Amino acid sequence: MKLSSNTNYSENDLYQKAINEKWVGNGTSENPFIIENTHSLPDHSIIKSSSLHILIKNCTFKMISFKSCKNIKFEGCSFEYAALSKCSRINLGNCSFKETLELRYSHNLCIQDSHIPFLIFSMCYENHFKTCTITRIFNAFSRANIFENIDAPEDYNTFVGGGLNTLVRGGTKKYFTRLLGFIAAGTLSLISAILIFINDYSNSIIWSLIGGLVFMAFILFIVPLALYLDNRKMQHYPDNQIIKRSSEV
Repeated sequence: MKLSSNTNYSENDLYQKAINEKWVGNGTSENPFIIENTHSLPDHSIIKSSSLHILIKNCTFKMISFKSCKNIKFEGCSFEYAALSKCSRINLGNCSFKETLELRYSHNLCIQDSHIPFLIFSMCYENHFKTCTITRIFNAFSRANIFENIDAPEDYNTFVGGGLNTLVRGGTKKYFTRLLGFIAAGTLSLISAILIFINDYSNSIIWSLIGGLVFMAFILFIVPLALYLDNRKMQHYPDNQIIKRSSEV
């Protein structure tokens, strides 16, 4: 989600803001910064590359995004939309989401006692979801995650769209069918561009068409390559695990 009203913070920006607003703590593991006022951070915030230890309590956000961050803990917060990309060691407890929690390339996160209408997690591993209500899940290559005591409206295989350990929504067969579709479309675009070029048209519109077809072919070949590499990267992790009772941990 990209909004013009987003406020961006680096680690230095946060540290300076903590000093200016006299946040409790000093940002260390022993004495984290504590944010308890909803107005301490704008409700549309993007925080990048921070390792400061921060505890955020009982705050409300419309949209908050963390990129390459760690050591952040949320307690009793509410969000319309939250996104964590390339993050680790972030805990969310007793939180609620109106729309979506999106996790990408993240690991060692703990989400507990929270309500999540829609969970998107892509290329994530070794995260722990405990005693949460999750209505829908879209999984793209994420593995080695633990779902413990999860409340779902349907059986696990259905509510995650084809099984918790499918590569993408719809299963392995659809995944490879999509790859072949991209490759076929890219091949047709490239062949069409070559045939038009061989016919030696000089019209500028035709040359624009050739350029467009070549570019389309490039994109359509790159997409399946990226998907294949993502899939291969995650294969050495074990399957996601469902634990229906805490006694099984």
